[in-house]
Amino acid sequence: MVESRKGIRERIHNIRIKKYESYEPSIEIREVEYNKDDGTLNVFVTPKHRKYIKSMEVTIRDYKLRDRVVKLKKIRDEFRLSYRLDNEKKYSFSFYSIAKDGKFTRMDIDMEKLKENMRIIGIEESHAPEENQSINNVVKEKTLLSMSTGSIFTPVKRSWPTSSQYAQSLQNPNFSLSKNYDELKGITFEKNQNVKYSSIIQGAGNFGVVFKYRSNAGDFALKCFTRGSPNIQLRYYEVSKKINDSQISFLLDFKFYQDALRVTQRPKEYFPAVTMKWIEGKTLHTFIKENLANHETFKAIGNNLVNCITEMQNNFIAHGDLSCDNILIDTGNNVKLIDYDGMFVPALKKLGSEELGHESFQHPRRGKYYGERLDNFSILIIYTSLIALSKNPKLWKYNGDDPDKLLFDITDFESPDRSKALRDVQSESPKLKKLVKLINEYLGQPPDWSGFDPSTLLRMR
Repeated sequence: MVESRKGIRERIHNIRIKKYESYEPSIEIREVEYNKDDGTLNVFVTPKHRKYIKSMEVTIRDYKLRDRVVKLKKIRDEFRLSYRLDNEKKYSFSFYSIAKDGKFTRMDIDMEKLKENMRIIGIEESHAPEENQSINNVVKEKTLLSMSTGSIFTPVKRSWPTSSQYAQSLQNPNFSLSKNYDELKGITFEKNQNVKYSSIIQGAGNFGVVFKYRSNAGDFALKCFTRGSPNIQLRYYEVSKKINDSQISFLLDFKFYQDALRVTQRPKEYFPAVTMKWIEGKTLHTFIKENLANHETFKAIGNNLVNCITEMQNNFIAHGDLSCDNILIDTGNNVKLIDYDGMFVPALKKLGSEELGHESFQHPRRGKYYGERLDNFSILIIYTSLIALSKNPKLWKYNGDDPDKLLFDITDFESPDRSKALRDVQSESPKLKKLVKLINEYLGQPPDWSGFDPSTLLRMR
């Protein structure tokens, strides 16, 4: 059989990649240059095993905590970042090296560290010759700034355990949980009091199953994955970094464990897991069901959610799967957002989305869109539903006791002119008429429609 051209190319590619199997991506900053005339910062990066590196990017965080992802330009055997700073104000940089076989490594560095090896050029040179001469001497000595985070994110394709396999194995924590993490030692799992049959499973979603455990530090949620992308570690690393840096109160800090636990059926393989503080609260669906007699509170919840989405958007973050299961209302009626599998942060833009979210909350043409406007259509649907229920709780009949929707579903979005739910909602008040009109308009636009700003919902009358 004659080998095809495509097969030949793939075979040659695999041979080349195999040559670098023992290598790890690296990041070495050779030279830093700052032009006082126009405020341009140039950083020259020289990775080891240049042919092994596919591309390099950097996430730049400015003094307003805004992130921007910039791809470094390839020049011969090195890469160059050229970026204009705003009056030398505080910046931080996360350089990101991507190898041809999918390995990743990252290096975080702030402006102060870059200045240690910075060469100043431009008109300002003549005003401080001694200082600039000192900096030039450092560069002339060929001082090499080399940093390693030790974070090599290798994509891993695997088959995942089922929810029941996790539940069965966690009955014996001494067997199932890794001994490498002190915070997972001596914990006990609690049974779900809301189900008929005894189970430690507290909830299950598209990507995993959740358990509740108690430790000396308090109550926590443990999420185990029943499916996930090969880049799951990289995704959670970037999401965790962004959440911690942004310090948004309604997003929960979490910890990702690469090799957290094993199951009885596969004792030699450890799987990742995520832990976060356990929040005592109700899902949005349960909260609505239990508070229909006190439906005036729904407007406040809607306003709270709009403020949440606005704050995330100001930080270039999107949840990606706003739905009843992922919105918790705590005992003080405060909103908490959980489940960050589909979250957008700028550093992950090139990887794209791993999920499409619940269809009853998503734009019908969401497709592969992955950006900071990811939650716009969802919040419009949720806010409209909550305002409608605050006016007339009898509209809850359109839910049909379905925990995966509020008042509308995909059929309403695909044929809005035939939707009885949309017709009844818009008849409740002038504001709801405007909201339904906005939904109809949005359905004719792409999912990242720039004509809609969530914050305008609070100004509608």
